[in-house]
Amino acid sequence: MNIDSAFKDAAARFGVGPVSAGYYPYSELKHTWTRVGRAVTFKISDFLEDAPDEVLNSLGAHLVCRPLRGNKGRDLSKPYLEYANSKELWDSARDRYVERAKSLSFEVNGHSRNLRTTFDYVNSYYFSGKAPEPTLAWVSESPRRRLGYYFEPLRILAANRALDSETIPRYVLEFVMYHELLHHLRARDGRALHRVHHTKEFRDQERGFTHFEEAEAWLRKIVSRRK
Repeated sequence: MNIDSAFKDAAARFGVGPVSAGYYPYSELKHTWTRVGRAVTFKISDFLEDAPDEVLNSLGAHLVCRPLRGNKGRDLSKPYLEYANSKELWDSARDRYVERAKSLSFEVNGHSRNLRTTFDYVNSYYFSGKAPEPTLAWVSESPRRRLGYYFEPLRILAANRALDSETIPRYVLEFVMYHELLHHLRARDGRALHRVHHTKEFRDQERGFTHFEEAEAWLRKIVSRRK
């Protein structure tokens, strides 16, 4: 099944439309749409070109409803969401993802800070050396967008290049890395992996960082700066 057919089938199923869909070479796994009157055109990440029909149908049902009828198709999104984080997808897509990720630099030694040294310290001090070892990278983008992230399917932990400065205390970068690693704690007893969200428990864990309040204040300052 091609992507346009999957979306047209979903539109017919829910009685909406007209819709059309095609692939687009985004640098990340994302999808966008434009709407003119009742007609909606979807641009779908070409990382899904080889996805099974079940996944395309799931994505079509989920996205068709979002710009047209809210969250009606959200319960149908499970096959897509599972595939989006699967080894099946990212084993084959890794090289393409890295090639397109122009904002990423996998050279751990920055101008003033070293990501490997930072990770080794955070892992040893806060996680007893048991945190999963990621691929480390600097990301060059506005800190207003994000100060760091952990891309679980490829286990890439990226820190914003704005933190690579002697004018910013070392503990600010350490806190960002600590925060991202908290998001990706893994169950150690054979259960399924779980992701920790910004719950009260998560915030309590964040406060276990030695310079929590100072780091938070610095991050607010960095984000508020004009370009």
